[in-house]
Amino acid sequence: MQRPLLLCLLILLLAGCAARGVITLLPQLDGQGTDVRRVFIASNRLSGSDDASQFIFEQDFGDVRDPNMRYGSILVSIPPGHREGQIEWPGAEVPDPQRHFVASDQRTYADARTFLDALDASDREPREVVVFVHGYNVNNAEAVYRLAQIAKDFDAKVPAIAFSWPSAGNPRGYVYDRDSVMFSRDDLESLLTALTGPGGRRVLLVAHSMGSQLVMETLRQMSISGNRRALAGISGVALISPDIDEDVFVQQARRITPFPEPFTLMVSTRDRALDLSAFLTGKPARLGSITDPSRLGALPVQVVDLSDIEGGERGGHSTAFTAPAAIRLLRDLATGASELIEGAF
Repeated sequence: MQRPLLLCLLILLLAGCAARGVITLLPQLDGQGTDVRRVFIASNRLSGSDDASQFIFEQDFGDVRDPNMRYGSILVSIPPGHREGQIEWPGAEVPDPQRHFVASDQRTYADARTFLDALDASDREPREVVVFVHGYNVNNAEAVYRLAQIAKDFDAKVPAIAFSWPSAGNPRGYVYDRDSVMFSRDDLESLLTALTGPGGRRVLLVAHSMGSQLVMETLRQMSISGNRRALAGISGVALISPDIDEDVFVQQARRITPFPEPFTLMVSTRDRALDLSAFLTGKPARLGSITDPSRLGALPVQVVDLSDIEGGERGGHSTAFTAPAAIRLLRDLATGASELIEGAF
């Protein structure tokens, strides 16, 4: 067996042995001494429970595709000793709100209208929301807790929504996940259309890894179908470690009008997950590890290279939100951009 193939198989097998995160619900948690973040959820994952009120916390709620969207929210408690870039999972320990991420409150919404009403009620001026689209090999609990961690570490002031699409949550499910991306385009468009509808909300889209493919495909189809009003409501896009072919990205971007700005790519040449993806696709690199941004032509895209950032998870695929140095850098960039925009008006 060739050495690169052996290495790929070894990575897959090791990843497959890792314990997966689950949501821990402590309904009586009073939140004292902890920071709490409400995460809103829009999902086309099928619940394993016949009781719709339990869909968020059902542990087998994950890989089956559902033609119907589900909506909910949970209140995530973040421990006082939280370290930037980390999710303090309870693991095999007894969950302790002073040391672990736990959930204290769950709510479900019957439809998109009641979901939007709850979203508006969560903030005095919900003029902008963040929609986070997770990547490959991510289960529902990981998507929700990751967004809570990002909201905490980046000190988000606006409501945060996880678009939880039906990833297999399995490292051997790469092709399944790519098909789930195609399956989820209409649902993500429906969510964006609803959010940018009456109420004047603006949407900041943040996607990681394969979730970037879902975002680009959705924006492209919105443009082609003439859904320009919803596109105009996108206040910005950030693609983190995008698992997209470079040529495909350029073609997708050329069909998107109006093109959202600012539009940021966060890349790294030390991203081992994208190295594996490139190997599987027979190409030298993926968009998230480009070394020559000029190859993207005249697209109004800002590239932030995180290759020299130390820390974070070992594979370099989640540096943007797991490395404290990257979090501080990106937080400062976001603050500077906000001050510049405010000073112009």
